[in-house]
Amino acid sequence: MSFFRAADTGLVFWGPGDMYTFLATEQETDGAYFVMEGVVPPNGGPPPHIHHSQIETFYVVEGQLEITLGDQVYEAKAGDFVHVSKGTPHAFFNRSQTSAKVILTFVPAGDIQQFFEEAFERATDRQASPPPITDAFIQRLLTTAKRYDIEFLPPPEQEP
Repeated sequence: MSFFRAADTGLVFWGPGDMYTFLATEQETDGAYFVMEGVVPPNGGPPPHIHHSQIETFYVVEGQLEITLGDQVYEAKAGDFVHVSKGTPHAFFNRSQTSAKVILTFVPAGDIQQFFEEAFERATDRQASPPPITDAFIQRLLTTAKRYDIEFLPPPEQEP
């Protein structure tokens, strides 16, 4: 199936402080892949996690992100590309003072789109600030992740 998606027309969801716009859904790619754009504000990004069923890639369009792959940390800036193999612990975090924009691709699509639809909150205003991260959101995220073969890891210990 071929398709065209005009700017600012994909479904939008709030992640843990970040905004994600669906660009190519599982249905539109016959399950081959799923793509979304992430806008990650300063101090945004998910905790360390593992996708056991999908490869994930990141292409940084604007800004910069600290991307952790296993025990390696990379400072990814606009134009950089990152490949995350299945089963690799990873995380990304925006330590800068401006928002970063990243294109995320998941192969195969599998159930990853359903995970985002169930765990994240649907956004109706692209200009709004992200909703606060509540205990209820965290519990929904963790419970949903288990059903979709995603494992959230404890954050790394901070040095004193």
